[in-house]
Order: sequence, then C-alpha cells, then structure tokens
Amino acid sequence: MITNSNTIKQDKPKKSQKTQNLEKRIPQIPEQLYNILRKQHYQIEDHSAVKLCGWVRKSFLENKDCYKSKFYGINTHRCVQSTPSVIWCQQQCEFCWRVLPSDLGIDEPNFKEPKWKEPEEVAEDILKMHKTIITGYKGIIDRIGAEKYAEATEPKHVALSLAGEPTMYPYLDELIEIFHKKKMSTFVVSNGVLTDVIEKINPTQLYVSLDATDLESYKKICRGTEQNWNSILDTLDLLHEKKRTCLRTTVIKNINDDLSKFAELYDRANVNFIEVKSYMNVGYSRKRLNLDDMIKHDELIKISKEIEDKSAFEVIDDSQDSRVVLLSNTLENRCINPKIDFENL
Repeated sequence: MITNSNTIKQDKPKKSQKTQNLEKRIPQIPEQLYNILRKQHYQIEDHSAVKLCGWVRKSFLENKDCYKSKFYGINTHRCVQSTPSVIWCQQQCEFCWRVLPSDLGIDEPNFKEPKWKEPEEVAEDILKMHKTIITGYKGIIDRIGAEKYAEATEPKHVALSLAGEPTMYPYLDELIEIFHKKKMSTFVVSNGVLTDVIEKINPTQLYVSLDATDLESYKKICRGTEQNWNSILDTLDLLHEKKRTCLRTTVIKNINDDLSKFAELYDRANVNFIEVKSYMNVGYSRKRLNLDDMIKHDELIKISKEIEDKSAFEVIDDSQDSRVVLLSNTLENRCINPKIDFENL
C-alpha cells in the first residue's frame, strides 16, 4: 500500500510452520534437540510430548499387538505413548534409544526446569496431541477398519514412558488421578531415583528400571551418580508396599547379562513382576552400542530361567517379537494375575 510519504509499506511475510514451531518451543529445550525430536515425529507441547508407538501402527496395518497386550491385556491400538517431561532425566543410559543431550554434545546439567503446567493442562495436551496423530490415519480407515479406528480415537491406556523421567514432573500424582477419572489406565516407567515421588504415586502399573547390580555397573550403564544409585536402592525397599509393580531389566550382552547378580535385588524389591528385555539396537542407541550387544530370544529365556533357583520369581510368559520375558513372584502375598481387569479399576 502507498503511504502519504510516498513510501511503499510491504505486508509482513507469513511465518512458516517451522518458524512457528520453533517460537512455540520452550526456551529450555535446545533448538538442535527440539528439531531432532520433531523430525522423529514427536508431538511437543511445552514440556510434554507424545509419539505414536510403533506397535499401534502395527495394530492398525498388520493386526499385531504388543507384548503388553499379551502379558497384561491392554488394547494396543488404544494406548497413548507420552511423557510430561520430554528431555529431563537424571540418567543417560547407554541403551536408551532416545536422543540424549550427550549425543549432541549438550551439557544436560545446565538444563533449567521449565515452568511446569498444571496437571489438567498436561492431560489435555497429551490427549490432544495423541488425537492429532491418530487423525492422520483417517485416510486409511478402509485398511484399519472403522471400528478399530473409532476406538483408537478414544484411548483407554496412557503410558508415561516415552522419554525423559516422568517423576520429575512435580504434579505426576495428580496427572495420574486425572487419567483414572477419565476411566483410563496408567503405566508409569521410572528410573527410581525420586523415591519420594514413587512413594506417593499410584498408577495402574508401576515400572522401575533396574539395569545394574552395584554402583560401578550403574555408573557404566546408566551414567548416574552415587546419590542416585542409593536412591534407587531406597525405592526398591518400598515397592513391596505398592500395588502392581514391575522391575524392568534391559540386558546388554557381556555387560549385565548375568542375571544371578540381580537375584538378591529382585527379592529385595519383592515386586509382582519382572520383565527381562534384550537391548535393542535402534534409534540413537546405535551410536553407543552395536548389533552384537543384543541378546537372542532363546538365550534371553535361558538366562531368565537361571534365576528361578536363586529368587522367588519364575518365568510365566515371553514375547519373541519384543525379545522380552515375563517373570512372576511366587510368594503367596505377591503373586497376582498378570492380566489386568480394566473394567473394575
């Protein structure tokens, strides 16, 4: 348009979607890390994120279900893979398939915690992001099936496990209760460092990762501190008081594959279940470990059975596709049905 001073006023150019996304990200997420997460199809809203689990896609297109469906009875296509703390974690585990700050030469201890949103907002963000992802499959309803697609738009399970450490979100207990009020089950996967948070949360099923047997191996595998390791031991001591608990051990060949060393800690925690899972050479873990570091499924079953004589746990199921073995506590007061009665939670 021509102004009175005979100068030309140009219209302000529209911002690209990429620019809008960058402006929207919270300052505490380094731009390089943010861009990689977005390239990996993470939906990010402030400090929370959602990504479609590969098994949901397999359920859509191949009618295959994940091991949690086999073990615990979840509906794979109705599960949300999410986190309220996308980049914040006290560990940088060698086997983690997520991109870690150290992979990019970023000094994680300098991260500032964000301005944490209220749990109602986080729940809304997570469900909104998941719906955005599912809506992207609307064009292939004929392949998925109208009924399955409709069910997927109304999820029933929320896994707070995608990336980061969910217990660092200060309102996690309230967030879990919000999902429960929506008649949704919750699965929390934690590194066990924040014992006080673990003590007060009550998800449908609580996972605590136990990937080392002592401080030396913990520093090597999880790259954590002595204080963190001591906190994990404190967490193990309270798990017997919780309902539906599971220890998860990710096994790396020739590093932590002697499960007999875990037996004492398994019994100490006295959880309901143990998942022994092979390291998988996927994602950014390929920059730290190799294909040879994976455990073959038959070998995984063998080493899992070897701890039956050394602990109160016995092998009850396995999933070859995911290279995971499920063990159950045989003690009368801790032995429960792995299948969850979702209708009566």
